[in-house]
Amino acid sequence: MSAPRYRIVHLASEMAPLAKVGGLGDVVGALAPEQARRGHHVIVALPGYRTLAIPSGWTRRRIPPREVPWGLGQEPAGFELLEPPAAASVDGVPPETRTPEEAPGGSLRVLLVEHLGERRFYDRSGIYDDPLRGQSFPDAAERFLFFARAALHGLSGLGERFDILHAHDHQAGWAPCFARTHFAADPAFASAATVFTIHNLGYQGIHDPWVLALAGFGRELFYPTAPFEFFGRVNDMKVGLVFADLLSTVSPRYAREIRTNGEYGFGLEGVLQRRAGDLRGILNGIDDAWWDPARDRFLPHAFDRDHPEGKARVRAALRQACGFPETPDWPLIGTVSRLVDQKGFDLVEQAEAELLRLDGRFVVLGAGQSRYQELFTRLMIQHPHRFHYRAGFDERFAHLIEGGCDLYLMPSRYEPCGLNQMYSLRYGTIPVVRRTGGLADTVEDFDPETRAGTGFVFERYEPAEMVAALRRGLTAWRQRGLWAELMRRGMSHDFSWRASADGYDRLYADALQRVRAGHVPTLETVRAQA
Repeated sequence: MSAPRYRIVHLASEMAPLAKVGGLGDVVGALAPEQARRGHHVIVALPGYRTLAIPSGWTRRRIPPREVPWGLGQEPAGFELLEPPAAASVDGVPPETRTPEEAPGGSLRVLLVEHLGERRFYDRSGIYDDPLRGQSFPDAAERFLFFARAALHGLSGLGERFDILHAHDHQAGWAPCFARTHFAADPAFASAATVFTIHNLGYQGIHDPWVLALAGFGRELFYPTAPFEFFGRVNDMKVGLVFADLLSTVSPRYAREIRTNGEYGFGLEGVLQRRAGDLRGILNGIDDAWWDPARDRFLPHAFDRDHPEGKARVRAALRQACGFPETPDWPLIGTVSRLVDQKGFDLVEQAEAELLRLDGRFVVLGAGQSRYQELFTRLMIQHPHRFHYRAGFDERFAHLIEGGCDLYLMPSRYEPCGLNQMYSLRYGTIPVVRRTGGLADTVEDFDPETRAGTGFVFERYEPAEMVAALRRGLTAWRQRGLWAELMRRGMSHDFSWRASADGYDRLYADALQRVRAGHVPTLETVRAQA
């Protein structure tokens, strides 16, 4: 019996390679093509940013604009439908190099949502932030509220019926609500199930109550415990959590953490605990064609688990690119990340003196909070033989770090899933991580007695704990036979999207079963349960 084929819509603010800021873009950019290869018909609704990077060869077709209700008036929305070449990959990897079997009948399209009003919400040089001011756009509430509502208008105009509306993070949080309220009678969504995925609960989209009027709801719905109220304000993430048929997040452990621990729940742990039976933890996968050391076009030499010799040459290339000396031959410790508190860089800041005593060299790629950019810039200037820092993001250098480093440092305060620890394991680069969220689900602490494990894990969020884990890694690196065994074990793990996509197929089936049984959230039922 063949698996069911669904008509799926993803609503997201990012999709690699068209628009990417962080892990959300990677996830949507890998999951959607994997689902299409399985035979599902997939559309990704995405804001039509000025900065979109549309690959060559994609077809582009305008579809009729629509007027979107907006408070007491309307705002015009434009739409463009994109489609990659037949059998091509959205990430640019040649289809002939892929291993998964192509499922018959699948398709992938992207619906760009444009704002044609006076302020042109997406016709700007940044996605979330104004690069000139270094701050979020002041109309962030309107930009993504409009996206969620206009996307449903554009999808309705395609004349198709959909099985699944899958909204990602707070930027798409209003979509499940609109599907059950303003679009409840629309044939395109009448039988569709809604799913809402939390990628990072630390970013919720919290705004003043006036946004309710723009969304088409009265102030009588704004009161304590109401679905739209959050400590006197409106919370886009909460709206998605209370209106979606089923919820998911990006690792099993994070699913437990966010509903049982106030530090990780950010005020929404009560809502999540009430919906504990509806919440699934599905571990993210990685695109194992894009992240494959045997055919990585960004690496100067290929290698794999059975032929690891090329890694030494990649390591030499990275050392040279950083200007590090050949002697003494110390391990290279890499990090590619947003430089923000969540990622644990305050631990690095506090442990600066101890890190400088280690026999290791650090390579950091990323941008974020000015204090951390200034920290790594200063360390590189003062200690050029120990620290190398590059600001911003560079795809080629990111792959060179993953391929050329010996250790990879992720000391996160919390981590919903994390992808870089999985990239690192695939590239024979041993992760040093804190036991939290997806890091705990993917990295097993090395035990020198049993020789089991794939990395070096620390528990308490303290600088000394992080430094101790690094020291354990540096000690193991000096034992060449042990290190080769550790590398091989990590490179044997399968973190591909195939297993993760199985989890989403099951999630969709459960959500549709609820809809067919008539268990659909409405404004009335959500208010009664609040």
